[in-house]
Amino acid sequence: MVRTTVVGSYPRIGDTREEQVLRRMIARFDEGEASAADVRAAERAVTQAVLREQADAGVDVVTDGQVAWYDSQSHVAGRLDGVEIGGLVRYFDTNTYYRQPTVTAAVRWKAPILLEGWQFAQDASRAPVKAVLTGPVTLARLALDRHYGKRRPLAMDFAQALAEEVAGFRSAGAEHIQVDEPVLTRHPEDLSLVAETLEVLAIRKGPAELTLATYFGDVAAIYRDLLEVPADVIGLDLVQGAKTWAQVAKHGSEKPLALGMVDARNTRLEDPKALAARVAGLEASVDLGRSYLCPSNGLEFLPRETARRKLSVLVAAARPVGGGA
Repeated sequence: MVRTTVVGSYPRIGDTREEQVLRRMIARFDEGEASAADVRAAERAVTQAVLREQADAGVDVVTDGQVAWYDSQSHVAGRLDGVEIGGLVRYFDTNTYYRQPTVTAAVRWKAPILLEGWQFAQDASRAPVKAVLTGPVTLARLALDRHYGKRRPLAMDFAQALAEEVAGFRSAGAEHIQVDEPVLTRHPEDLSLVAETLEVLAIRKGPAELTLATYFGDVAAIYRDLLEVPADVIGLDLVQGAKTWAQVAKHGSEKPLALGMVDARNTRLEDPKALAARVAGLEASVDLGRSYLCPSNGLEFLPRETARRKLSVLVAAARPVGGGA
């Protein structure tokens, strides 16, 4: 049996009235009828629901769904010294947007950003909760730099700041930490910088399992070099990044992989048996017992009910791989 996990985000809103509690609370806040504390309480209620849905599906390593995140860039970068938050910019080739971080001075960590949310989720979860960080190089690529003038020093300062987050997770007992670098699917030439920044984070992780997650495309051209970065697990998008599959099948991996084979951007449901057969085909070249089956990226791009069904597909596909029921 191959283990299962998710990549990060999860739909916050569903079709039922109960699943729209956060939307209603945010609308009330915007109208001056609710407080920031009310919004926070709604976010935590939705986080608990998201954790239950993952656990009920049987996912082995879950996330908090990033329910409290406005987006993957501003939520992290906006709480660092030297960064201001600007206008909306399209997020890769999705129909979503992020508030662009604007770097106006040296980037420095000043206080925990993600630890409290992770601790709440872990306390509320039956399964291990993976802590998720936006990667330093993706932050540097997507930010508007008005201070450094060169990408490497900016990325390295982001890495030094995020290393404090990693150390906080380690001290709190996190067993799984994920660093998201989707920029590698657009800029494979950034691999050496990603490896350099990961080294800064890896030093602070302790015994936690560190995953480097790539998504929104393929990393076929850099696959073999990608396996050498200082991460314990390499996450691959094998849907939009279908070209990477040939490299995995040909070269295998001594390092565990997170195989993103469930399409997180299409409502069509996969055949679990077909997925299981495809994963089993890697048994001779990939250590499936230490690897994961997962969605191709965060599930936030799907309707909530579809996301639940995708989780069921994921778990059903994983069970037969190692001869389980």
